[in-house]
Amino acid sequence: MRALLALLALGVLLTVHELAHLLAARVFGTRAVVFSFGIGPPLFGFRALGQRWTLGAIPFGGWLRLEGENPHDAARASGVPFAALSAGRRVAIFAAGPLGSWGLAVLLLAGLFTAGTHHPVGMIVSAVEPGSPAARAGFRPGDRIVSVDEDPVQRWSELVEALTRDADGSATVTVARGAETLTLRVEPELDADGHARIGLRQLYQFERLRPAQALWRAVLHTGVVLERIVREAGELLAQPWGGSARNHTAGALVWSAAEAAGTSADALVRALAALSLALALFFLLPLPALDGGRMLLTLWEAAMGRPVDGRVQTLLQMLSLLAGVAAVAWLAYGEVRQVLSVTLGR
Repeated sequence: MRALLALLALGVLLTVHELAHLLAARVFGTRAVVFSFGIGPPLFGFRALGQRWTLGAIPFGGWLRLEGENPHDAARASGVPFAALSAGRRVAIFAAGPLGSWGLAVLLLAGLFTAGTHHPVGMIVSAVEPGSPAARAGFRPGDRIVSVDEDPVQRWSELVEALTRDADGSATVTVARGAETLTLRVEPELDADGHARIGLRQLYQFERLRPAQALWRAVLHTGVVLERIVREAGELLAQPWGGSARNHTAGALVWSAAEAAGTSADALVRALAALSLALALFFLLPLPALDGGRMLLTLWEAAMGRPVDGRVQTLLQMLSLLAGVAAVAWLAYGEVRQVLSVTLGR
């Protein structure tokens, strides 16, 4: 059930992405031949705002076709044909989708920060789990973590990463306790996801921001999330064939959205915002079938004074499709292998 809710949420995010393309096209005078909510054969449709709207048989995502997107159909356009727009305006329409996904993440986070949410207070420990490695090492509530193996840590994620590197041995953690600076040696343990744990909880406090403050905080937070997504995508690419996607990027975000759907609204909003940001980055990839690739082809056309040869475009689209299928197969194989290893106890 949670996975179904996560897929439905992903479909909504994809629909918002396509609506951002439509809005940008309308700003520049281009209309859509059709905008479909969902995919597959249309169940029904209607005309409004000068275009046709349909509901697809499968309620997942959305798609649109702009008037004049095919140069041969430009003569039948009621507005400005898409192919007749300047290269800059076409690039702006392509960029509107990822920008809309980013904007949705900002609005989700801003709404969360305005309503009130808990946020971490530095690197301060709020609780130590009894009998845990941290308890055995001598950690106490109120300790402020300074460094791990003499490397400064400023975020809890950096602490987890540093401890994960030492999971096969012990780590030296420097903490500030009142006016004292102590060095504690702890032996991390790995959880089911391969992350180190020592039994510490970070201190959080509840805060409600004014709308302007919440908006600015949301913009800054998207930068932090985007940096994490890019870093984890790099880690995913460095994995051998069949590495699990659950701990990385889009795969991790879909799983976190599914899990958050059964926890709190706070966690769900954060997961959806992160997933929307991941979609923005995905569509910016320089693949011909995606917004990033179409922007590059448009810029090439503007620089060379002629469009890319149709056969070249077809070849590039086929290669990008094969790359996408291979990526999905890679991630799916990793998930299946992980499930089998857990089921069979290997």
